[in-house]
Amino acid sequence: MDNLLAGVIGALLGLTGVALGGWLQRRAEHQRWLRDQKLRAAIDFIGATGAVYDRRRRLTSAGPIDTDEVTEWARAQDGRSALYLLCDEKTVVVAEALITRIRRIEPATDGSHDGEAINLLRDLVRRLRVELGAGLGK
Repeated sequence: MDNLLAGVIGALLGLTGVALGGWLQRRAEHQRWLRDQKLRAAIDFIGATGAVYDRRRRLTSAGPIDTDEVTEWARAQDGRSALYLLCDEKTVVVAEALITRIRRIEPATDGSHDGEAINLLRDLVRRLRVELGAGLGK
């Protein structure tokens, strides 16, 4: 009888270990998936807003939006939507401030950069690096 009880207890402990190991593995896989999704969203958002920023700065005058800019805005919106769904609220606030600032960029005939947009981009990148576990990056 003692041998049977010891066998049942051993089997239960083994099953518990397997279940716990499976749960930990699924959790780790989910965290990797979430990080990958955040990274893709960040790349799309930053790349698209950067392209629009550069295009708007180089314009000689305010004019109609061309098809390339429409495409970049759509890409920025896709990245923005994913950031809203996946990232911390403070990161989302900075992303929103950046895209709002990019919309207001005026052509820079002297080749200067918009300091506010650059600072918002730096803040967004810093926050995303923290969320992605990539450190602070200086």
